[in-house]
Amino acid sequence: MNHPDRQPWLDYVRCFSIFLVILFHTPPRLPILDDAVILNLRVPVFFCISGFLFSTERATQSVRYLLRRCRLIFVPYTVFFLFFYALWLVVGRTLVGAEEQAIPIVRPLAEFVMGNPHVVVGPFWYLACLLSMLLIYYGLSRIVPTAWMLPVCLLLAVAACFLPKVQVWNVSNALMFLPFYALGNSFRPLLAQMRFSGTASTVQLCLLAAISIAVMVAMKTLGVNDPATYNVVRIGAGLMVIPAYLCAGRWLAERYGRRRWIEVMVMGGTIYLALQNYAIGIIKIGMNHAFYAGVMDDHAWLKPVVAIVVAAAIYPAAWWLLKHAPWVLGKGCDEALK
Repeated sequence: MNHPDRQPWLDYVRCFSIFLVILFHTPPRLPILDDAVILNLRVPVFFCISGFLFSTERATQSVRYLLRRCRLIFVPYTVFFLFFYALWLVVGRTLVGAEEQAIPIVRPLAEFVMGNPHVVVGPFWYLACLLSMLLIYYGLSRIVPTAWMLPVCLLLAVAACFLPKVQVWNVSNALMFLPFYALGNSFRPLLAQMRFSGTASTVQLCLLAAISIAVMVAMKTLGVNDPATYNVVRIGAGLMVIPAYLCAGRWLAERYGRRRWIEVMVMGGTIYLALQNYAIGIIKIGMNHAFYAGVMDDHAWLKPVVAIVVAAAIYPAAWWLLKHAPWVLGKGCDEALK
């Protein structure tokens, strides 16, 4: 693999977050684990790393750079939607049953245009949200000084939690997660140098992360159902856990170095996003036939096992597409696997 400019610690962070996404979507549903812990760890970190990798300076100097970033999001969003929409039309509606057959065939197309293709490829709400976030952040960076970006984004995020939701291209979610993008972009030099530098700093960072997770667990345990309050707390908790998360990624990279399979998973992250629910569904159907209906829902220990199997099963497809068809991800030949 010929990618000398990659930063291994970022790959470790993103690889683990990809696995958490798969684990989140794997049954059974465990509210404390899924909604309080995994939800707090996976999405905020993804947006923070996206901000870390975005260069406002290059975007300001070259519209081409901005368009390329948009292409890396919109091309796979379109390609995978069209593929799975065709599959849904041919076999999906028949296999799933009467409820799926009742869905009008134009509904997925409307969801695609609105940026929330729930029926065909639900996890792609993330790509639509990321595209909106990219454009919003770029616009803000033209008028707001770098030192003020995080406070401004925090204010916008809090406002988005209480204002009516704008569902088109997940604009409300983009605003709500904007502080994580700002953290990654505005504090790139600091984040690039962060590490567990000693016992004291390690304990402090881990304690901050533990408090973050404990707060989210308490919110779920106490049954706080107000979405605005929950999301405001979630923003603060996410910002608290990210430093330890990034330091853990750097520690793993320094200890184990670059790993080919990690790089493939990270470079093919969109492929994992697109295929995971289908892979989980196939395994669930197979296990229901082999044992009994609902076997996965009755055995929580199967959740991580199935998630690992899904991650391994998607790997060959990610490797092949990256090597032979990088265009599906909006990448050029120079960004493919060598």
